[in-house]
Amino acid sequence: MIKINLYGQDDDKMSKTKYEIIKDFIIEGINSGKFKEGEKIYSENMLSRKFKVSRHTVRRAIMELEFEGLLVSQKGRGTFVAKKSADSSKCIAVLTTFISDYIFPLIIRGIEKVIAHEGYGLLLFSTDNSYEFERYHLESIINNPNIDAVIIEPTKSTLPSKNQELYRKLIQKDIPVIFINTILEEIAQNYIITKDQSAVYRLTCSLIKSGCKKLLGIFKGDDLQGIKRYSGFEKACREAQAEFDAIFFTSEEYNFVHNRAAEVISRERFDAAVCYNDKIALPLCVKLKEMGFRIPQDISVTGYDNSLLSTLTDIKLTTVEHPKEKLGEMAAKAAVAMIKKNRKGVKEEVECEIIFRNSTKGGF
Repeated sequence: MIKINLYGQDDDKMSKTKYEIIKDFIIEGINSGKFKEGEKIYSENMLSRKFKVSRHTVRRAIMELEFEGLLVSQKGRGTFVAKKSADSSKCIAVLTTFISDYIFPLIIRGIEKVIAHEGYGLLLFSTDNSYEFERYHLESIINNPNIDAVIIEPTKSTLPSKNQELYRKLIQKDIPVIFINTILEEIAQNYIITKDQSAVYRLTCSLIKSGCKKLLGIFKGDDLQGIKRYSGFEKACREAQAEFDAIFFTSEEYNFVHNRAAEVISRERFDAAVCYNDKIALPLCVKLKEMGFRIPQDISVTGYDNSLLSTLTDIKLTTVEHPKEKLGEMAAKAAVAMIKKNRKGVKEEVECEIIFRNSTKGGF
């Protein structure tokens, strides 16, 4: 039996860098009152000597705290604790697993469009799907007095969060916290997510109706989206009494699971592969073609998200339309309404459309 560490290898063995230690020192000084509002903090030279680091390292810590609204540097005078003003607290933080990759730029575009119109600034943080980075950014958000609301996609949402205490602290700050894409079931109070189970159920039913009798599901096992999508897949297969099996992968296996799936398909001859998303489906199609399979004549393949990848090659993926920009807009509008006390909370699940293309039988 192969044992898989769903939390990820060495995830919490990462130690804080030197500039992070300096940031923590300054934040603690502000919170304790050692560094008072409007007063000058230690000079870069003093911090450099105190922590035995270069001025470049000190400068990086100060620049990040300036960006977060805690410090203000004045040329020739030094660095000061930022003063709170009536307009200084107009900022919404967004913490997602990724920022520049896959569907995330469109989600962030939707958020930014709304909050810019409402006069709010945007602070972006990426966890890279790591508990350590998530912890670091949550601490930064909690310690930033200028954040009015937070929109979050949590790390590895299937598992009991290693950062539950920080999530609870954030919610106790009495600012809106809205989960998008997926939730932490033990934490989430406000969320806007897609109906993952329903979408994959309908998608799988369509494959079975097209004549697929033996189906393979390929799903991410360490986030709730993957488990819900598998649940829809399993439900459709069981109702139709179709033969099925599933492969579950972790975040660390993301870039390799299509090879494993292709080997299983080659050995056991499935009629269809229902993939967690387009990022798995497209390389699986390429690998299967290299192995001599015809798509969709020999095997139908489906994705999820209707990302740019879904139409990147001659194989146009049948996929589920994730409302990327709309989801971002919905989350931002809910956050602004909650800040203004025009709305108490939000619990919304968005139905998703299936886009049929030529990677499945009858998908033209």
